[in-house]
Amino acid sequence: MADEPMPDYTLAHPIWTDEEIHGVEITHRPPTTTRDRLAYWTVWALRTGFDIASGYSWLKLNEDRCLTRIIFLETVAGVPGMMGAMARHLNSLRTMKRDHGWIHTLLEEAENERMHLLTAM
Repeated sequence: MADEPMPDYTLAHPIWTDEEIHGVEITHRPPTTTRDRLAYWTVWALRTGFDIASGYSWLKLNEDRCLTRIIFLETVAGVPGMMGAMARHLNSLRTMKRDHGWIHTLLEEAENERMHLLTAM
């Protein structure tokens, strides 16, 4: 695999073959349970509300509006990782049990979103 030239848009991956990578199909499973429907419509309502509030759906987009939208989205995207890491950290302290690396993984995700935000700014 190391001798084969890779396309410009993919990185060499030591685990999966090219056939496995290109064999992935993007699918959507329609919501079937009440919990699925509630989650779907909650996300839909939040997305639609944000689109309306930011002018994405009714104003002509310009550079300032796009940057404001990107900065807001990247700011919010870092919250789940940070909150998850904090919750796991406090739970680990409360129970005095090891976390087995999840705190670090969640903090890395929050750091990744912070870097996206700094790049956008």
